[in-house]
Amino acid sequence: MRVRIISAIVGIPIVLLAIWLELPGIGALAILAGLIGGFELHRMMRPGASRTGSVRIISLVMGPALLAGIATWMVSEGRLSGDYMPILLATIFALAVLVRDTASLGRSSSGRNPKEWVYWVFAAYVGLALAHAPVLVNLDQGRELILLAILTTFAVDSVALFVGVSIGRHRLAPKISPKKSWEGAVGGVVGGVIAAIAIDAAFDIPFSVVTAGILGAVLGVTGVVGDLYESWIKRRAEVKDSGTLIPGHGGILDRLDSVIPNLAVVYWAAVWSLL
Repeated sequence: MRVRIISAIVGIPIVLLAIWLELPGIGALAILAGLIGGFELHRMMRPGASRTGSVRIISLVMGPALLAGIATWMVSEGRLSGDYMPILLATIFALAVLVRDTASLGRSSSGRNPKEWVYWVFAAYVGLALAHAPVLVNLDQGRELILLAILTTFAVDSVALFVGVSIGRHRLAPKISPKKSWEGAVGGVVGGVIAAIAIDAAFDIPFSVVTAGILGAVLGVTGVVGDLYESWIKRRAEVKDSGTLIPGHGGILDRLDSVIPNLAVVYWAAVWSLL
């Protein structure tokens, strides 16, 4: 616990600084997170394999960072301003990477497992989610929207953990994450509703109370699903944590599993409701 607290004390100011810097800070953070997350996936997919000299270095390791980088570059160049085009382009790029490498995995070759395609899907998912961060922070009240996504996710995780430990009896996904319960998940969703409404009011974000409440519930659900998705990937890789970057917490994917899908959710909620 002490190590976890120290890691949080170091990490939180870095995130807050990135948010304060807006596009340069969030863009750099998203690209770095994509690069580290891709490397963690590379190691999980084949822990004993060589770290270099593979097409995976370009696609699996660099893919998420490239997606985040493309979105950051497009925002900085004024090529997008909250419309749908950047995400469409990122999707096309992600699908191109995915098709290229899943096709190569299907060929018979020594040391190659066709089932490894799930790691490329996850890499594309991570990259697409991170690509929303620079686009989101470039919207009106972008800082507040980023904080809404992060703080609501934190509330969802905290309430879900507290409720699950206190009264959790029915396992949510015992084969993927045995400690999670339906009671905790429901508690997390309720916590997300309350947190989103409170944060929306505190930051004067022009969501209505109903919209903020619905958004909080959706963030609760997608946060849980994102957590389970990353846990499923780790189960396939037979590892406890995605990495060891953050002492007491695991890897970068372990810390972002609930946050990254919620960045996309808040972005689209803002596009549909506020723009």
